[in-house]
Amino acid sequence: MYRFINLVSQDAPDSLASDISTGLSSPEKYIHHKYMYNAAGSELFERITQDPNYYPTHAETEILTRFSPEIAAQLADNTAIVELGSGSSVKTRHLLTAMVQHQGKTLFCPIDISGDFLQENVKRLSADYPDLDILGVIADYYVGLAALADEIRQPKLLLWLGSDIGHADPATAAMLLRDKMLPALRPGDKLLIGIDLKKAAEPIHRAYGCPGDNDPLRYEFNCNALRHINQKLDGNFVTDNFQRYCFYNETAGRLEIYLKSKVDQQVTLNTLDQTFVFKADELIRIHFAHKYDQNDILQLTQAAGLTLQHQWFDAKHWFSLNLLSVGAA
Repeated sequence: MYRFINLVSQDAPDSLASDISTGLSSPEKYIHHKYMYNAAGSELFERITQDPNYYPTHAETEILTRFSPEIAAQLADNTAIVELGSGSSVKTRHLLTAMVQHQGKTLFCPIDISGDFLQENVKRLSADYPDLDILGVIADYYVGLAALADEIRQPKLLLWLGSDIGHADPATAAMLLRDKMLPALRPGDKLLIGIDLKKAAEPIHRAYGCPGDNDPLRYEFNCNALRHINQKLDGNFVTDNFQRYCFYNETAGRLEIYLKSKVDQQVTLNTLDQTFVFKADELIRIHFAHKYDQNDILQLTQAAGLTLQHQWFDAKHWFSLNLLSVGAA
């Protein structure tokens, strides 16, 4: 059984226009990474995760394959699973299987901004898991999570997989956990968060296709943000006028991805009635992926007001799953 809540109309149009105007007007231009993820972008990213070099997905899958029964055993009876950025739920299926085996009937609430992609995935999951009740939420993460705060009265496990937490710097990540997620949770609820770990630059560069000028798939994925903006804001970005550039910043502990303007150019977004000037070699920041060590994880959980209950790692210790507990208010 499944149903959907569509909240995109409440938050997407205005925030898209405002976000893009602010980002492209900044002295150091940027586009929020979430605008790569319409239906086409989600499909491109799924293809990236199948690349053998893309270790975050493979390491996290390894952990969930080995430890999902152990994770399920640490949760309260009748726990509902809420997942941020569900995607195709390939990895999540390991935990869903363990939860159904552990407690029987289970409520699963995937939240994703890409409505078409989410609806197709939910229908597949419903066919494969007759003991799942699925409530698909088409929304930005925090809008969807807030909507579920009163919808779900039973204990919750909030999944934030794929090292999505790394999109924000650690201080901002702690703020998001504390101010955006905790208000939607109750004492005793849990969070299971995938966090990519600091390591040598070489496997990170392989995973993300750096330096970026010879990786057609990742180029198409990053440029999908430009195509998405063209579609939504009546723009005239020409993707051929940009090239992809990325590197691991070891000092900052983060992977940085940019689109670099190949030429002097102007881009007009008619919906905004704005024109943006790009100089040759000027960068648009598309994505940061922050990496953590153990001390960083402990500082993050402390700053967010959470308790680190348990951790699981892949065999290479390149990636971690972290079970966090919500204490009394």
